[in-house]
Order: sequence, then C-alpha cells, then structure tokens
Amino acid sequence: MLEPTSRISVGVPGLDRMLGGGLLPGRPYLVTGGVGSGKTLLALSFLLEGIRRGEQVLLVAVDEPPTEIMENVRAFGWDLSAVRTLDANPGVKAIRRLADVQEIKALGEVRTMKDLTSETRRSPDSEDISIQSIHLKLRQQMVGHPVTRVVVDSITSIRRFAVKASTDPQAERTEIQSLLRFLSEAEATTLITATPGHPGVLTPEEVLTRGEILLTRKWVADRSVRQVKIVRMRGSAHDPERRPFVITPKGFVIA
Repeated sequence: MLEPTSRISVGVPGLDRMLGGGLLPGRPYLVTGGVGSGKTLLALSFLLEGIRRGEQVLLVAVDEPPTEIMENVRAFGWDLSAVRTLDANPGVKAIRRLADVQEIKALGEVRTMKDLTSETRRSPDSEDISIQSIHLKLRQQMVGHPVTRVVVDSITSIRRFAVKASTDPQAERTEIQSLLRFLSEAEATTLITATPGHPGVLTPEEVLTRGEILLTRKWVADRSVRQVKIVRMRGSAHDPERRPFVITPKGFVIA
C-alpha cells in the first residue's frame, strides 16, 4: 500500500522518525501515559510546531488552566500566545488566546447537543463539562476560523468532570465518534491525551483513533527513566520499538 507523502510533524524530530516521517494529516491520534509521563508537553510541542509553520491551532485545556500551562513551559522559552484555547476547567470556562485575559465566551452559556433538542433549559451554573458540550463549542468556534491542529488534554479528565454524563458505554462511544468525525471532516490533525485504562479493556478513544503513542516513566534507583512506544499507527509504517526520551530545557527529546 502506498502511503501519502504529506506528513504532519509533531515537533519532535526523533518521534517524527519513529512515525515514518510524522502523522498522517486530518486524523485523530491518542497519547497515553501516567501522571508526569510527558503527555501534555508532547501535545504542546505538536501545537508549537504548527505555530512555527504559520498554522491555526487549538488547545482544549481540561487538566490545567492556560495560565499554568504558560508558566510550565516558560523555562523552555516557548511562545504559546498564538494558541487558541477552549478552557474547560470548571470556574474558568472560556475560549481565549493563551496570552489574552479577556473572556470571549463562557462555556457555562453553552448547552450540550442533547440539551439543545430539549424543551427544558438548565441554569448555566449547572452546566456539565462533557464531550457533547465541548463538541458543540468546537463547532461554534471553528465556523469561519478553521484550525489544522487540535489537542484535547485530557479526555480522561472530561469523564471525571462530567459527573452527570450517561453511563451507557455505547452512548459514550457514539459521542466520541461524532467528535472525532467532525474534527477529521474539518481536516484537523488531533492529539487526544489520556491515562491508561484497565488492562484488557479498550476505551472508545483507543478503538476510534487512528494511532496511539504510549509514554511511560519509571524510577530506577533515584533516576527517572522515560520511554516512548508507537503502539499502533493505521496506514503507516512505524518504529515499533520502545525508545528512551528525556525532557530537557529544549523540550521533548528522543535519545
């Protein structure tokens, strides 16, 4: 099978090589790893590379407020001010540029797709963070303002905040499939971060994304050892071996 010649760089040369030149454009991918494994840093490298190439990029920030994200990468000298952000943290909830303090639109004013078809309307204060509401918000923000790269950090936290979300696994899969289908049709290459699920039990995002990058971190004596592995990559040859990586003042580096 012939592979497309165009590739999307993740902003980490060593990882691009492992991916056979980068990601295939317009597809959703999963980045999994435990706490402190480097998922967010890798995702931000991906967005920063887009900015360097003059692209429009978007971060759906769930785990940390944008101000903390800015502070975390300050030591690397990264300028993320051009990254558009959907801030899904409860109590902040806004769409903004990372360097812009002006709230543009409160997420609490947005209804989920299910609510939009209902005659009853809830108070904005009771709005849940959910895959549905984020999907709707992305649709609104991308009308007339297309983006080529999207990061959702993280889908695991969306589930944690969506305390009133449906417990029907099939419904959850349908919601995620709808979101990923929308992003693919919008020709956005997407990275979704997640913590590993239960062994032997596939999550919807593991089934529906086109590839998975696994980051691991363990302690050997008093030294932190990090590794990256391409678990799967549909439609693309890739390096299946685990490779060590380090996080340096220049960012994410495959050793």
